[in-house]
Amino acid sequence: MKWIKNYNSYKESIKIDLEYSNIKESLNVWYSSLLSAIDAEEQDIYSTLHLPIDDFKDNLDIDFLSDSIEFINSLTSIGLKKSSVENTETYETFLNKPCKFMLLFNFDSNELENPEYILFQNWNETTESWSETRLYKVNEDIKRFYDKLTSKTVEIIDGDNSYIYSSDNAGNEWVLQNIDKQNDTYKKVFRDKDFDDFLTKSKSKIVIR
Repeated sequence: MKWIKNYNSYKESIKIDLEYSNIKESLNVWYSSLLSAIDAEEQDIYSTLHLPIDDFKDNLDIDFLSDSIEFINSLTSIGLKKSSVENTETYETFLNKPCKFMLLFNFDSNELENPEYILFQNWNETTESWSETRLYKVNEDIKRFYDKLTSKTVEIIDGDNSYIYSSDNAGNEWVLQNIDKQNDTYKKVFRDKDFDDFLTKSKSKIVIR
């Protein structure tokens, strides 16, 4: 629904005038924004992938599906193939909680092409378990999904000046985009800890995108 997408976009671009702990928390990415980035459209996993409900109703964990011959055969029967499972716990991201996902491609395509579907599973802190796997149709470039995981832009508004820093490696390094404004205070590159310290001491307004 359009209003939900607009709200997700709003959450991803918020002006902050709070303590740094709240700023740092606002760098987190939510599952909904990942899926919105690829205009994900939820599908019925059983009917879409021709999965027998009785065979899979008790276990739709992505890791189980990835190793299941029955699952692979069902994909093959409708001209699809799977990627390997990716777990965000194995690499650094801006995601606020871990997720697992697996891409489904047309059988004759290569994995550099856009997938048809994504299987997505997130960690539920309340139950301390993985949620039920959901299937989504991918309607936008999957690169936007990966960019959301690891890329962020922070604008620091200092008086009449604006300094824009971006990171494409989950905050390990922040690079000044309007390089003409580089000075002794606003350096060309900040490492993660240096950027943390810098924002902690900053009294300027922050815009996070």
